[in-house]
Amino acid sequence: MHHPACASEGGRILQWPEFIERLFETAAPYLAMRGDADHTAISHGYALTLLQHEGGDPQIVEPAVILHDVGWSALKPESISVAYGVLAKGEEAERLNRIHEMEGAAIAEKILEAFNYDPGRIETIRTIISRHDSGEDAPSLEEALVKDADKLWRFSRIGFWRETERQHLKPVTLLEFLAEKCKGWFFTPTAVTLAQEELVGRQDEINHLPSRRENANPH
Repeated sequence: MHHPACASEGGRILQWPEFIERLFETAAPYLAMRGDADHTAISHGYALTLLQHEGGDPQIVEPAVILHDVGWSALKPESISVAYGVLAKGEEAERLNRIHEMEGAAIAEKILEAFNYDPGRIETIRTIISRHDSGEDAPSLEEALVKDADKLWRFSRIGFWRETERQHLKPVTLLEFLAEKCKGWFFTPTAVTLAQEELVGRQDEINHLPSRRENANPH
């Protein structure tokens, strides 16, 4: 996939791979608030797969995925657990989630402007980040890919087990939640296929938990 040079730093033109690397580095302090480095990297990997199979503009999708959760840095740690996850419900959770979206959009804009990024793409990325959780539809293919890549994190091996710990969920509870969500949660066929494949892997891991093996083979 060819990417023309589209960013600069300190007067020096950045080629696409270097720009993506610098974007991850710049986002890291913001992502540290909720421990989202792995989430962002894995979602970015899914985004690359989705772009390969579904098309779309990587110069919108990749920066949007990398920066989509920088807004959690605007919230206090004790507020974050209220605002996201399987159990997050109610007006307060919705209010806090909107703060992370809107603050994230503003932070992303500043970061991208510092790299002299294309203003038109910055505006599109800002819009996607401002509604990546709350927006129920996806007016563009790029927004659909960002949202699907974000959600696929929970289906990944690292993401699934991280979320059971972070949200204090039993593995079976999260698996059942994701299996139900998988039916109508995603915008692209590729994301559905990836999610279903990952669910098979998570089910197998749950089946091989020590407690499961002991229950299956009582002495």
